[in-house]
Amino acid sequence: MKKKILLFIVGGGLGLFALSSYREGPAHYSGYDCTGAEAAASGSFSNPTGCTTGGCHAASAASAISVTLELDSAGVPTTHYKGGLTYTVKISGTNTGASLPGYGFQLNATKGTASASTNVDAGTWATTGLPASTQVTAPAGSTYFAITTVEHSSTISISGSTFTQSFTWTAPVTGTGSISFWGVANFVNNNGRADAGDLWNTAHAVIGEWSTTEVATVANEADINIYPNPVVNEMNVQLNHATGSYTVSVYDLSGRMISNSSFVASGTQNLVVPTSNWVPGMYIAVVSNGTTQKSFRIVKN
Repeated sequence: MKKKILLFIVGGGLGLFALSSYREGPAHYSGYDCTGAEAAASGSFSNPTGCTTGGCHAASAASAISVTLELDSAGVPTTHYKGGLTYTVKISGTNTGASLPGYGFQLNATKGTASASTNVDAGTWATTGLPASTQVTAPAGSTYFAITTVEHSSTISISGSTFTQSFTWTAPVTGTGSISFWGVANFVNNNGRADAGDLWNTAHAVIGEWSTTEVATVANEADINIYPNPVVNEMNVQLNHATGSYTVSVYDLSGRMISNSSFVASGTQNLVVPTSNWVPGMYIAVVSNGTTQKSFRIVKN
């Protein structure tokens, strides 16, 4: 990550003092994004991948450093998002090499599946309730980076090999399509000099948009109620004015089916679906007669 170098003349000799502007966050202090999100950007908004600029850290990604990005829905990892819903995003840096006492990171989200000539924020980051020594840096007025970046606000002291932080993120509007999370983790030796002893690596995760057909009515103008919502131990699916065969399928936000029931309705029908073994989070329940369907968002407490 970039560092500013300040030169002092001392007693006729030349003293070189390396002052790390990245200690206060590379985007916030110097206007640089190091995640790789803007590697393909054009003009002044082009930023290299990783913490290499200016020779202040290792010249290339270190195999001893790994970075993991995870999108969670109520504590459950998911590979898809639902427009407008709020999630937790985790970034974890792991150092399997020599122990290093300091840590810095950046994290952001962009529309699309790859870096582009012009990058656009995907969703919004909560600016309150942040972990200690972190901040959300907006690109307003900057000529160096174009996307909102979550990062450290001072060097973070660590003692173990892995450091994980979580941030609140609200997904973009429905119809945005696939988005990307980008992250970089930098383990540093805190010696205050520009050398290759600071090791970094990056990660890129593509997140799809959850989509499902939402039809206002089911055949025969069936009236469908699902209760309670949120559910705890069981979910009741009640159909009124319904005839014929129906299925009730439940999916998590990654698209995995976790429950499927079939029944024949005549007039009023009530189906009880056990939910006690569901992991807390958001689910999609789809009621279908094979021709049309209606979907419901269900929360498990």
